[in-house]
Amino acid sequence: MTSVLGYPLDRAIEVLQSEGFCVKTEEARSKKGVLDGKEQRVIRQSEPIENNVTLVYALFKTEPNETND
Repeated sequence: MTSVLGYPLDRAIEVLQSEGFCVKTEEARSKKGVLDGKEQRVIRQSEPIENNVTLVYALFKTEPNETND
């Protein structure tokens, strides 16, 4: 199984499904959250159980601010 840690969620799902895995996803959030976050990235990947894999993802803000507030 390919390690997809750090991958964008959509790409990670695509890779694992092409390898024959059924993919379940769960979102992880901090208490403060990420304002204006737009990119879902994989932060945890389970070991496969039969052909099932769980990916935990978080929302990241990957675009720089235009102003320094």
